[in-house]
Amino acid sequence: MSRRPAPLPAPQPIPENYKVEPPLPKPLLLFITNVKNAKTVWVEISINDNVAMLKQYVSRKMEMLPVGDMILVYQGEELKNDMMIRHSKLDFVIQKAAVGEPSAEDCTIHLIDIKDTPPEVREPKPLPPEPMAVTA
Repeated sequence: MSRRPAPLPAPQPIPENYKVEPPLPKPLLLFITNVKNAKTVWVEISINDNVAMLKQYVSRKMEMLPVGDMILVYQGEELKNDMMIRHSKLDFVIQKAAVGEPSAEDCTIHLIDIKDTPPEVREPKPLPPEPMAVTA
């Protein structure tokens, strides 16, 4: 003779002044491709993280490339470290992911090693001083 499991209790009403938070957004799947050797890795990241965190994740998967030497480019625009993913140009992918599945091309970020860039890109020349206005 098998025992039947006890029935579940009936759902209870939510108490007054109790706030149910909406679920966190699902992670964003991105592909990062090194433009020098075409090595590609995938990374899942929260849209609430910043680009510096994305670089940390990429650094774990791409050995021998320090975070400080990475330049990430998406659709021709450099992703700055302090910028949140949802406020960057990646919002295009976020919008596509909300309505369906974005293509791999939409989710691809290009990685450039700063050592592979010309010196003037690495160390921009300082701006010349502005001429002083002469008053008579």
